[in-house]
Amino acid sequence: MKPRWRRWLAGTLLITLGATGCGIGDRVGGDQPPATSDGKGEIAGNLTVAWWGGDSRNKKTNAVIDLFEAQHAGVSTERQSADYGNYFDRLNVQASSGSLPCAVQMQGRQLNDYTKRKVLLPLDEMVAAGTIDTSEIPPAVLEAGKGTDGKLYFIPYGAAYDAIAINTTIAERAGLDPLPERYTWPEFLDYARLAKAAVDQDTYVLGDLGGTINAFNAWTLGQGLELFNAEGKIGITKEQLTEYWTMWKQLLDEGVTIPPQVAAEEPVGSDQGYVATGKLMINGIPGNALFNAQQTLTGHDAGELMTYRYPDGSAGMGNAVIPSGFGIAANCANVPTAAAFIDFFTNDAEAGKSFASDNGAATNQQVLEAQLNDPELPELKKHELELYQQIVADEPPYIVYPPGYNATFQQSFERNWDEIAFGRLTIQQAVDAFFTETNATLG
Repeated sequence: MKPRWRRWLAGTLLITLGATGCGIGDRVGGDQPPATSDGKGEIAGNLTVAWWGGDSRNKKTNAVIDLFEAQHAGVSTERQSADYGNYFDRLNVQASSGSLPCAVQMQGRQLNDYTKRKVLLPLDEMVAAGTIDTSEIPPAVLEAGKGTDGKLYFIPYGAAYDAIAINTTIAERAGLDPLPERYTWPEFLDYARLAKAAVDQDTYVLGDLGGTINAFNAWTLGQGLELFNAEGKIGITKEQLTEYWTMWKQLLDEGVTIPPQVAAEEPVGSDQGYVATGKLMINGIPGNALFNAQQTLTGHDAGELMTYRYPDGSAGMGNAVIPSGFGIAANCANVPTAAAFIDFFTNDAEAGKSFASDNGAATNQQVLEAQLNDPELPELKKHELELYQQIVADEPPYIVYPPGYNATFQQSFERNWDEIAFGRLTIQQAVDAFFTETNATLG
């Protein structure tokens, strides 16, 4: 998870661009939809590709691009990468000037900030024409590449999910049985309370999930609730959010969750956080962070980790998948090459082996099976991928995130929970503030 100040900066920049007369749609698209295309044509010439990631992902992405260039001798690529926060900061500026990279990495949580301003090409005709093959992508995963208008704007190549990580060594020492594969929210909270009573007093039990947006999304979806209505505003009621925050405030007051002052000092990154360093028994982490977090934990000689899907709600599973993939900019002058690159990145067996599910599990089911059958695949990485398969097999719900989700909904949610946790606002005051702030600009 990136630092909150950086999420605030990215969101503020996006709002500023949209409000100053130099918005993302002013120079590209405007009120007119971008041209559609079946993406067929000569695969040649220059292609600009942009993605987010650290050193490891950059190395793997560059390796895939090298493979693509090797198959298409007439193609040269200009490559742009940055960490998650800086990536979207730069992307917003590029979008405002009509200079988006041709093949641009997207994620569902930001997608409609761009579709709203019509700076991405719909890809439906390319899929229908067979230019981009999506036949091996589970339908529930492919749906996450659609905008609020129902059109497909990016092709997911990797699908992440959120998970509950547990230090099983601490649990075993405390005499606790493992969690079952499927469990409910009441069962999860009972487990945390049992752990609080059983573990050493100097061990923190449960992370501060009251302000963790992905935990809230899972709880909401598991109750069968809609996060957003047809207008892109908040879809839940104040009473429902009050119920959720009351649940976490009680755990905080009981000392089950980590104190807010300690949570505020947690290092950034799932591989450096308190679970990864052995200071915390249970927390939410990205499902694809287990392997790296365990490497850190092993370095501290602090136990073994295992991940579980989020608890089920009264309506069933709440785990949503969070795919990342590539779209094509409306200003792209080399659509056939961009389409060919997206198809290659998503479906080529050698590309999949080289990228190794670095940004979520490979969405192409054949590519994923090849990775799972690799005898050199570490067991924890195999668990990450198999847990993704289990979630997808249950046809997970998906969220259509409205424009402004990151900049308004997520940041207001986190900020107002902090006000509760630090005792500066009552739950009702924070709920009222969240609804007022968020609905003013969301959608």
